[in-house]
Amino acid sequence: MASTGSSIRNSMLKHWRNSSISLSRSGSKKDKSESKAAKRQSFHATTTRSPESREAPATNGHQGQTDNDGKTANEAPPPAKVISLHVTVHIAPENVERFLAAFKTVFDLVVEEPECLFFEVYKSVEEPGKISWVENWSKDVQWLMEHQITKPYYKEYFELTEPMFLKPREARVFELVGPGFSVVKGSQLAP
Repeated sequence: MASTGSSIRNSMLKHWRNSSISLSRSGSKKDKSESKAAKRQSFHATTTRSPESREAPATNGHQGQTDNDGKTANEAPPPAKVISLHVTVHIAPENVERFLAAFKTVFDLVVEEPECLFFEVYKSVEEPGKISWVENWSKDVQWLMEHQITKPYYKEYFELTEPMFLKPREARVFELVGPGFSVVKGSQLAP
């Protein structure tokens, strides 16, 4: 699975290298002319797959009729593979409110995307300035890299927020384990 993680990492790095700002480990701005090795350090992504990547087909709640060939009619198609992007950034505590203000604009646009199934943002209770979020998508990683991350609204967000990073952004992509290991209660948490 390491090659998949490398592929995702390389795709994300390629996109973020094309943004106007990249960061060193200290969070300072760098020119695009700086070394590729320093730019590679600005982002870390890995992919985690469940040992069993196939999901059981969903049904519409009732058994379909079997035809003469033994095939079942009226079955719902198998569910689309859902990926979950988990991102963590480290911001100086005094910049958290400014970061969240810039982030909120992109958050509102992303949740309007039809392929975005879930998006929640968290802040660490133990490490002020550590912010993580989870995005679930109905498309695969390739689509995410080629169609979503390249949308124009990310450019201003990256320009505003990347200078606030104290460490490189961390991202991991996961797949759902499958039925029986997921539950959602309620549609939104209280403010």
